[in-house]
Amino acid sequence: MIVKHPLVVSIFFFSTLIFFVSSHFNNSAQGFVAYGAVSLYLFALFFNFADKIRLLLLLISLFVSWRYIFWRITGTILYTGFLDYIGTLLLLIAELYGIIISSLGIFTSLHLLERKPIDIQNVPIDELPSVDVLIPTYNEDFDIVVDTVLAASMMVYPQHKLRVCILDDGGSDQKINDSDPDKRAVAIERRKRFQEFCTKNEFTYITRAKNLNAKAGNINSALQQLDGELILILDCDHIPTQNFLKNTVGEFLNDSQIFLVQTPHAFYNPDPIEKNMGIFRNAPSENEMFYYHIQKGHDFWESSFFCGSAALLRRSHLDLAGGIAGETITEDAETALKLHAMGYKSAYIAIPMIRGLQPETFSALVLQRVRWSQGMVQIFLLSNPLFKPLKLHQKLSYFSASFFWFFSYARVVYLVAPLAYLLFGLRIYHATPIEILVYPIPHLILSILTSYYLYKEVRWNFYSEVYETALSLFTLPAIFSVFMNPRAPEFAVTPKGENAEEDFISQLYTPFVIIFTLILLGFAMGIYRLITDPELISVTIITMIWNIFNLFLILSALVIVYEKRQLRRYARIPSNETVILNIGFETFYGIISDISMGGIAITFEDQVLRVVIEKLKTDSHCSLLIQEENGRNVFIQGKYLHTFKNSAIFRFNKAESDFNLRRVLLGIIFGQNTKWIEYEKLEVHPTPAGAFLSLLRRIRHELKLMVIFNHTRIQLMQKIYSFIPFLRTKGV
Repeated sequence: MIVKHPLVVSIFFFSTLIFFVSSHFNNSAQGFVAYGAVSLYLFALFFNFADKIRLLLLLISLFVSWRYIFWRITGTILYTGFLDYIGTLLLLIAELYGIIISSLGIFTSLHLLERKPIDIQNVPIDELPSVDVLIPTYNEDFDIVVDTVLAASMMVYPQHKLRVCILDDGGSDQKINDSDPDKRAVAIERRKRFQEFCTKNEFTYITRAKNLNAKAGNINSALQQLDGELILILDCDHIPTQNFLKNTVGEFLNDSQIFLVQTPHAFYNPDPIEKNMGIFRNAPSENEMFYYHIQKGHDFWESSFFCGSAALLRRSHLDLAGGIAGETITEDAETALKLHAMGYKSAYIAIPMIRGLQPETFSALVLQRVRWSQGMVQIFLLSNPLFKPLKLHQKLSYFSASFFWFFSYARVVYLVAPLAYLLFGLRIYHATPIEILVYPIPHLILSILTSYYLYKEVRWNFYSEVYETALSLFTLPAIFSVFMNPRAPEFAVTPKGENAEEDFISQLYTPFVIIFTLILLGFAMGIYRLITDPELISVTIITMIWNIFNLFLILSALVIVYEKRQLRRYARIPSNETVILNIGFETFYGIISDISMGGIAITFEDQVLRVVIEKLKTDSHCSLLIQEENGRNVFIQGKYLHTFKNSAIFRFNKAESDFNLRRVLLGIIFGQNTKWIEYEKLEVHPTPAGAFLSLLRRIRHELKLMVIFNHTRIQLMQKIYSFIPFLRTKGV
């Protein structure tokens, strides 16, 4: 049908909006239309026919939001004083950002392209392209890199056409000749260890003279020594499944214009926000919205882009672009933008075929997101997609990807805006109670409902607000620095593999404590204004409600900066497969409850468990018979550690030093996608109200735990107390 053509849909979509948005409605008519739209949305969602009128619902949502911003610009911008006016404009810009980014999100979500892998099983081996696997590393732990390298070598592909390479920037000539003797010794030992590993296992070790242009420079330097037709780039902690190449190479054989096949980044450990808030595997991970929704939309609009890892690229096209781009510190998106502008194509296969390691501490997460935000803002300033030779829908798609990273500005403005009135009496939002009822309230309701409708399977409502608020206070200054000097930012490696022996307060707590203190003072001033200025009671009440929501966000941030200890070296992956335990000459059958690269937990029936424990008291060493995904049985030597509930916990012998054992474990744990189905299973999609209450319960639970532990309570109270001079001067 013609309405399925993206250009026709877009023209209809936006021309209809422009016509109605500029129409004049009185407050009664606006209220009737706005709440009629809300009612239709609720009715469609409640009775499960929203997908049948998808385009209409999205059009309605845009209409109400654009009507709101049209009213804001034409009816609420008043000059009542210099500071008032500055505050008014700052808030308006934040709201404009929100309208633009939500509109672009709807554009991206018009259709999600679901690609299926192209089968290469019947392709003659001689016709398959050669593949160089590039694994850049800088200062990451040896064991982290080794697991990725070993797993990459186990991918199903003709071995004479597969070359696995370690690109070691931590052992460069520059590093091993460092003037600091300690750093020099570390670099020399690192190079020696990796070289010995590669020689023994027939991998390729590559380093270079100088550490120029960070990751992009590392890859480009290595490409001068390689000749593979395709290159697979993996972050050194991104462990691939065995079917990665089987599922991705076909796109290059099918279309000679394809330069990139990108796949999702999936992770086996919680990010620090998930860990500290206790929401890991209880709610969708923060990355799911991008990798399982937005990238599919980008793919439909011919603009799915390179994400730095888990991606296969055509060498010949990359050479035409001059290699991996290096003008910005987000070399991945910049490279894809350049190649799309040259007329080449990309593809996105939304099957998770790598498992990576997320930053373990909040400070590491902030470092990572500062780099991403600075890099995408660099692209916005130095290589703005609107001025590139791209198709219109590609321009909009790339613009959406780069413009999103200004979220920190909007988040910070929304945090301080109510305080401008409560603390300083600034009037930055001019509207009557009736106007607030018919314009901003239905706009907010529909924004929440639209977010729920589009993203309920990949993101719960209000979780984005928590993440963005926690990060924005650090990414906003970084963005301003890019505006001052767009070429100044330098690539910073995200720390991985960090452990903490005990709970602690992150060193990044200060901004949250300051704002928490100001919010509390805002409530006190709000009560004072209710008493002394009854004529503005409605304004004060509305502003205090806004301040309550901000309090909820800041309490979330205070939970996040309370870092929970992390002693476990390896992530435990749930399983339910049968395992045979051999103790001496006796055999016991059990079920694997979870398994990691370091050990295994086996569940037995109560009677069997008692017998097993008695046997293990005399001999803690045993052997385990585990079946791999391909049906092959493998024996692994282990040692009994302890019992937890109805499970016996065992440690694998020599798991760190025996590379053959590591290959076996990598095949069992990471080799196939099926192992992770139970790990990721999440069927609950709460309503916006349910998601909000769930998040409130998590915050309440975590704050309660923090108060229970005296040392944490004392640390927090000391930090908050230090920012309230009033209390100190009163001797409290």
